[in-house]
Amino acid sequence: MVPDKATRQRSRSRLRRTLTALTAAVSGTVVLTLAVQGSAVALKPAELPPIGADSGRFNLPITCAITMPDLGGVKVLDLPLNVDIQGVAPTQLGPGQQFFLTQGSGSMTFPRWLTDFGATFGFTKVDAVVNQMNIGAANASPAQINITEKPIAIKDIKLEQGKELTVRLPVDQTATFPDIGPFTAPDSGIVTLQFNSASVMINLKASWGFTMKVKADCKPVAGNALLSMAVGGPAGLPPLAYHNVPMNFPPIPVNNQIGIINSPYRCTVLDAPFDVGIAVGAFTPLSVTRTGSIEFTESSGALIIPAATVDKLLKAGITKASGRVKELNLVAEGGSPKISNVLGDGFPIPETTLVQGQDLVVELPPNGATLTAGPWTPDAGSNHVKISLGTASAELSFNGAAPTSATCAVPSPEVILLDAPVTG
Repeated sequence: MVPDKATRQRSRSRLRRTLTALTAAVSGTVVLTLAVQGSAVALKPAELPPIGADSGRFNLPITCAITMPDLGGVKVLDLPLNVDIQGVAPTQLGPGQQFFLTQGSGSMTFPRWLTDFGATFGFTKVDAVVNQMNIGAANASPAQINITEKPIAIKDIKLEQGKELTVRLPVDQTATFPDIGPFTAPDSGIVTLQFNSASVMINLKASWGFTMKVKADCKPVAGNALLSMAVGGPAGLPPLAYHNVPMNFPPIPVNNQIGIINSPYRCTVLDAPFDVGIAVGAFTPLSVTRTGSIEFTESSGALIIPAATVDKLLKAGITKASGRVKELNLVAEGGSPKISNVLGDGFPIPETTLVQGQDLVVELPPNGATLTAGPWTPDAGSNHVKISLGTASAELSFNGAAPTSATCAVPSPEVILLDAPVTG
């Protein structure tokens, strides 16, 4: 049955008053999620970081100068490796705000040919001492922190022919580093967390007792940015450190990243301001060649209204919700196109009955489908391609009333999804 005009007007008036009253109470509790998990499976609400947090996994190509300390430090070769880093950080910063990289862990992977070489000459085990793994915060203070200030020794790592050698930090597979920081944001600009360098002492051990020492001094070769955070808004904000954030990211290829950014947004529904979160996940390259392109692939997500908000809406007499998600615009700097609506024609929100005490979860895209965003290509002469969150919009209907527009402004300060250097 279609509501008559008077009924629709009463519904809109009541809903406008309800949303205005709920603005402060439910700030940051509605989450629209577009996520990339390396699979065609909709994101689970339990995997979201909190609004304002960025969780991710990064696999960076590095090169290590291999020297032999027992031979006067003579350089043997430059060895290509990769370093795998995970962690959680803020999406935005206030002027002078302190912040931490939390839940940090990492590993360095030596190529298979090196273990084959060692096994050929009878080396069966390795001792490794990690003296440095330096995480930088460009434009912040301090500019760099060594997360292995106390050297980490790993004994008797087996060398297995035909297999890569991976050294994990911390050694315990379930452990993470203590909070890394505090870093202090500048008064304005952009802070970029980076992998800066690492240094590892390696002692190759043969079964008959012979040992050989080598040292690996490692630096990034392409994109070393883990994430970038814009600085803005009011000064005097408290320190930021996120904990107990889900980190269930799968292994990823070298020069790629996967993560979820849950960004604060301010949206307007029926003339009332409403604070929401738009969480965006991405599987993307860390750098792009001058003739290459950037894509976000295998994307999926969900529209989530948490149980606490559902209960408040039910109390206000709102029992059903439906509509259509229309836009999520990404903005490119140093690349083209400049503005891209990654939702295309949008996706329907089927009419859903709100249930007290339960989250409202709507799969986006529906039926387990996936999205590809992009490609973005570097502009002529640009040295990086930065992709940030732009405006968003939807049409919402409550209790079968006529649809009403929901519009969301660009986050301020900006929320940066990717800042990829242009190489080649």
